[in-house]
Amino acid sequence: MPKREKKESMKIVPPGKKKCVWMEAGVVSYKLCDNNYDCPTCVYDHAMQTKVDRQKEAALTRPIEASPDQFTHSWVDKMMRLPASKRKCRYMITGEVDRKICPNAYECGTCSFDRMMQQRLQAEPLPVKTPAEVAGFELADGFYYHEGHTWARPEYGGRVRVGLDDFAQKLVGRLKRIDLPHIGHQLNQGETGFTVTRNGDTVGVLSPVDGIVSRVNDKILNNPELINRSPYEQGWLMIIEPTKLRKNLKGLYYGEEASSHIQAEKDRLFEVANEEFRMAADGGESVEDISGEMEGEAWVKLAKTFLRSQ
Repeated sequence: MPKREKKESMKIVPPGKKKCVWMEAGVVSYKLCDNNYDCPTCVYDHAMQTKVDRQKEAALTRPIEASPDQFTHSWVDKMMRLPASKRKCRYMITGEVDRKICPNAYECGTCSFDRMMQQRLQAEPLPVKTPAEVAGFELADGFYYHEGHTWARPEYGGRVRVGLDDFAQKLVGRLKRIDLPHIGHQLNQGETGFTVTRNGDTVGVLSPVDGIVSRVNDKILNNPELINRSPYEQGWLMIIEPTKLRKNLKGLYYGEEASSHIQAEKDRLFEVANEEFRMAADGGESVEDISGEMEGEAWVKLAKTFLRSQ
């Protein structure tokens, strides 16, 4: 009796998610990418590559009539077996380009097109789908959030884009100036990474990850209001080459944990703010500029409390 094929519904890719290259190549039946297609730093990719290498070594000791198909091929092997017209570039797989065939046998490190795309992607933030609203504040999907209200978003090439979350931009309000570190500066998770200034008062903001600054958003320096208008896209602050990314991500909020954190922070905010000036503490929605009525030491105290700054 022939085996029944698996239901196609089991292979549906949820909205906002993308197939892992191993699934795209047909090596595994179902696996979604959870590392922004940065295969060199992906635990799953490393494990699969190790498995393939071991099976290839074992195949060498088999009788000569043994079929090479008895071991699992890597995703690159599988993709290279496809007709040239179907060898999708990884940027076509990710949806960054509509159509591009790989001309370089998936040796991305030596590909001029890949270098060009890396430069473009590093300069421009990836699209963000409509953020979810939690307790009156927006949270973007796929972002990691630090308790000091900065966010970190892993991107291609292992880099991490950093910014202020919606809670923070409403907390600090309309800034006069933001001072970012220079390129090459070493940042440490949980330590001051940059400062924000409003009405002559300055507060430090903590870095969400360890690493070296590789790029800053020059537009922010002249137009800090971009943080208020678009905290998760045009208002990004800098790009970091992380040094302890996997360890750092374990210390950040993600998904449901991020939602619970924002809800708790909102409740705490109105409790604290009500002691400084008359703001409803009955669970109402947030305001566009939480600290709009506060100046001087009162603003500094409130900002430092929630940004976890010294």
